[in-house]
Amino acid sequence: MSDRQLLVSKIENGIVIDHIPAGKAFLVLKLLRLDPSARVLLAINVDSRRLGVKDIIKVEGTYLTSREIELIALVAPTATINIIEDWRVKEKRPLKAPEEIKGVFKCPNLLCPTNSRFSPPRQMFRVEVGGRLEETRLHCQHCGSILYYGSILEQIEGGTISLEGGGLVSKGKIERVFLDLLLRKGALRLPPSAKEPFILKSGRLSPYFINLGVLTDGESLATLKWAFASYIALLLERGDLEDFEYIFGPSYKGISLAALACEGLNELYGMDKRYMYDRKEEKAYGDTSADRVIVGAGFFKPGQRILVVDDTITTGATKMDTFEKLKLLGPHKVVGLVIAVDRQERMGDAERVEEKGAAEYIEEEMGIKVYSIQNVRGIYRIIRDSLDEDMRRLWIEYYAKYGTTTLE
Repeated sequence: MSDRQLLVSKIENGIVIDHIPAGKAFLVLKLLRLDPSARVLLAINVDSRRLGVKDIIKVEGTYLTSREIELIALVAPTATINIIEDWRVKEKRPLKAPEEIKGVFKCPNLLCPTNSRFSPPRQMFRVEVGGRLEETRLHCQHCGSILYYGSILEQIEGGTISLEGGGLVSKGKIERVFLDLLLRKGALRLPPSAKEPFILKSGRLSPYFINLGVLTDGESLATLKWAFASYIALLLERGDLEDFEYIFGPSYKGISLAALACEGLNELYGMDKRYMYDRKEEKAYGDTSADRVIVGAGFFKPGQRILVVDDTITTGATKMDTFEKLKLLGPHKVVGLVIAVDRQERMGDAERVEEKGAAEYIEEEMGIKVYSIQNVRGIYRIIRDSLDEDMRRLWIEYYAKYGTTTLE
């Protein structure tokens, strides 16, 4: 294998941005907004048959290319993105300049409504691609002003652009940020002692309790929005999750998660989805012909696809109720279930413990894939050393009896 091939393909998982015009790699890095912990290799002025010389950026890990990656075409139109999985190039993706750009660059016209101090509208530019890279122009859709190529580069180099959710997001980063949120904000609760475990709906005496209901402050909601939207976008990018029209959130905690996920997918990744949720009691007033049981059902069309989101999965009973309730919509397809935390427990209750776990049952019996941002094994691995001996024993014994995984 040649040195040129090694630079592109010798990576287990991640991305390689190849055929970057020489000298443009650092501009591309500014657009990527990499996680500081990401492992990155830059190759500058590498021999290239196509360009003579080129730059290469290699980022290790499994990453998502967000919609802002299209912006790379503004500074490196000849670049290609190579998606690497298991040491092989899974996909080669040429870059194409977007037709419009929202919320990134500032309009050069100081009197433009987007530069107003009070409630300015979001910046929106139409992209005009010239015969040469330097002829690229951005046309403000609000005032008609033109942002020329030199000014585009100045804003990128000066760090004044606004990349909402842009750049590359790894599954590892989503897991770390989400677990940090649970721990910092008290959404992961531990009992006062091993003698006072939490009593779950199933009657099981649990060594911990996940309560996303405490995440009601602005910072927590913003992080939840980012985590759910980024994880869903990552699943779609990988092809693990089929595209969908609706996100369904079971009442009560699933409602806010569905709303946040919809907003995050639109704001961060340019995906426009609707959300629905169910009522605990049927609507008995006003227009009872619409949204009687499922709010948002008035827009639903037979055969459309639904993604279900929720906080946790324990025995799977509430999820089965959700899938049954969705039958009220008529013909539809549930493309998957995305949850915040998989407790990794077997089905049943305190006395009756079945062989299969809740996630396994839903996947095998209903054909619905379950995806979780975090799971109990990962959580326990982080907090284990902070638990006293009795509390650790409670965790281990609980999962020896109820778990689909074992703890040490």
